[in-house]
Amino acid sequence: MEIVLTILTGIVFAALGAFFFFKPELVWKITEEWKSYSAGDPSDLYLKSTKFGGVLFMLGGIAFALLPLILK
Repeated sequence: MEIVLTILTGIVFAALGAFFFFKPELVWKITEEWKSYSAGDPSDLYLKSTKFGGVLFMLGGIAFALLPLILK
């Protein structure tokens, strides 16, 4: 059961990373836009760092999902 939970957690992390990578503008709207009255668009740095974080989440999620299969 622990292996299944670990694999599912890895899949969730990878999916979250894909969402961060492919939709950084939506991530900004959900997490940052509401904090400012004069919020325009997200900065280039925000978009690039969110995409970079998404790639890290995807890689970590894939590794987390595959690790129990490799170590078994």
